[in-house]
Amino acid sequence: MSASPPEFEAEALDTLILAAFQRARREGATATAEHLLRALEALVDDAGSLARTSACLDDAYLSLARVAQGNTCARHRNSL
Repeated sequence: MSASPPEFEAEALDTLILAAFQRARREGATATAEHLLRALEALVDDAGSLARTSACLDDAYLSLARVAQGNTCARHRNSL
């Protein structure tokens, strides 16, 4: 009888990278988050832009856009 595989082996690589990217951002590890974003970009290139992989990259870009939008709104509110 074989042991059940660790939980991370059941997850797709793109999903794991996205989760690590999001955690790195939450913890303020910006250099790590940037490397993980590049890893997602490379994975899309390697996978020939599979829909699921591409969706993970889209999610990463959207999370960055939300932060940028929030920072812009905060700066605007402080300038009034």
